[in-house]
Amino acid sequence: MIVLKDEILEKLIYFTEEEMNNLNGMETIDKSIFIDEDSHIIDCYKLLEEHQQLGVRKHTRFIEYPMHKHNYIELMYVYGGSMTHIINEQQITIYEGELLLLNQNIEHSIEYCHENDIIFNFIIKPEFLEFLSHMAEEENDVFHFIFSSLYSYDNDGEFLIFKLQDNELIQSYIESLITTIYEPQINNSLEQKLLVGLLLTELMKHPEYIETYQANSYEKLISSTILKYIACSYQEGSLAVLSDQLHLPDYKVCKIIKKQTGQTFKQLVQNERLKNAVHLLKSTHLPVTDIMLEVGYENMTYFYKIFKNEFQMTPHVYREKYSCFAK
Repeated sequence: MIVLKDEILEKLIYFTEEEMNNLNGMETIDKSIFIDEDSHIIDCYKLLEEHQQLGVRKHTRFIEYPMHKHNYIELMYVYGGSMTHIINEQQITIYEGELLLLNQNIEHSIEYCHENDIIFNFIIKPEFLEFLSHMAEEENDVFHFIFSSLYSYDNDGEFLIFKLQDNELIQSYIESLITTIYEPQINNSLEQKLLVGLLLTELMKHPEYIETYQANSYEKLISSTILKYIACSYQEGSLAVLSDQLHLPDYKVCKIIKKQTGQTFKQLVQNERLKNAVHLLKSTHLPVTDIMLEVGYENMTYFYKIFKNEFQMTPHVYREKYSCFAK
């Protein structure tokens, strides 16, 4: 849980001039400040100074933000209350302790935020990722998701939601970032850059904190990794080892596999083993017993049973019929 100084907490609740105007019925958004004429794309080069790669600000309450896009990466952290977005005609609500990560060019609107809805926006120029890429200790699936989807203009509707209540390190980074807004120092810009880099790097280490995501991109990326693992490790591969490599619980891996392939992990492994058994039967003179062991089975009766169920014939008959050496 983030613990802020009392004076900072007072500033969080304090109504800004813009929020007072919203409450007094003057809720108009001056688009010229951050959007080019005849455009609904928010321009980070209007929001930030040329030398700035990122910015942090408190989200303005008491107003709805109409459908828009932006040419930067955006993080929204809920310090208190909640926040609702409309993305691809779907209502996405994030709550206290959750962080929404949006790619550039995503189209979304933001619903009215009330007095107790305290949200912080992190505006990140794409070029900041060049800096961040050198900080990452390893390239895992979340790393590739962030850098492929968030750094590309070809992906629409990409987002991730992280539940961060239990990660004290990430909470400390966010606490420090909030403090830089209300207690700025001479090196404020450098400190914010470092903290956001540490925050994103830590998020990459913990895909298990992902609660919600745009399925088409993230799940396909994960499923391609799963299929690659099975193709390389079908003899002795296990769901436990795979889940550990993905940093995801078994049930999430199983859910993604079923949704993306229509099969279970066990079925995919069996298919890969039988595919390789067929290849060996057709292209080698190896005894069936050796082939069985080679592809990961130890019980001859079981191997014959699943082979016959799949191909409606025994391995011996299959070899006689399809072997490259058959006359």
